Amino acid sequence: MRLFPYAGLVTAAAVLLPLTAALPAAAAPAAPAAFAASCPTAGVVTQGYGDGVDIANAQGTPIYAVGSGEVINSGPASGYGQWIRILHDDGTVTEYGHMYQRDVVVGQHVQAGQRIALMGSEGEATGPHLHLRVRIGTSTTVRGIDPVPYLRDRGVNLPCTPGGGGGQGTTVTAWAQANVRSCAATSCAAVSTVYPNESYPANCWKTGQLVTAEGYSNDKWIELPLNAGGVGYVSAIYLKGDDKGNVSRQCG
Repeated sequence: MRLFPYAGLVTAAAVLLPLTAALPAAAAPAAPAAFAASCPTAGVVTQGYGDGVDIANAQGTPIYAVGSGEVINSGPASGYGQWIRILHDDGTVTEYGHMYQRDVVVGQHVQAGQRIALMGSEGEATGPHLHLRVRIGTSTTVRGIDPVPYLRDRGVNLPCTPGGGGGQGTTVTAWAQANVRSCAATSCAAVSTVYPNESYPANCWKTGQLVTAEGYSNDKWIELPLNAGGVGYVSAIYLKGDDKGNVSRQCG
């Protein structure tokens, strides 16, 4: 299988000029693609429901950030005892509760998989566990969304083992900024964007339009889950690894 050495390429902006020019001038900015998540903690899923999930383990079990972002809350909270909330680049917020020790402060930027707290049983809890909740936006008055499919779409299946980056799913890493399209062709609408050195969960690969960049050509496109639901496709020419971005499964 042919490898594609992309070190020393021209800037992403220069590579993507044809793609940028193809977009309508009045097109609204596309939402970011779903990021590759990290396992929040080890343990047993003792309760899972629409807007939260409980993962139980021993007192002091490390808790990790699901994704990179900014800490917008870290301190006492009604019901939780203590909580931490992280705003991610895609506009979602992950919320962690009941810890006995917090390791991050408001305004701090954290990375996916970074330890942020130690598990406890503070607040309204019968034993040590992590209560994980996910919200769209920073408001606490709206109901959260189900963390289980949220994590699964980003490559993590519960229960999980920390330290695996994107968990049990397949991820791809971009070497340049590129458009994610509604189909496997540059003529299709741009529905999202991937960014240099960022990783994203990937479903499978398919054959599509041949794309050429820096003297290389590739007709493989990678299917990515979108935050808003559905999927999009990015040319594998913009991904690190082999001609399929190291994705082994072909789309059915």
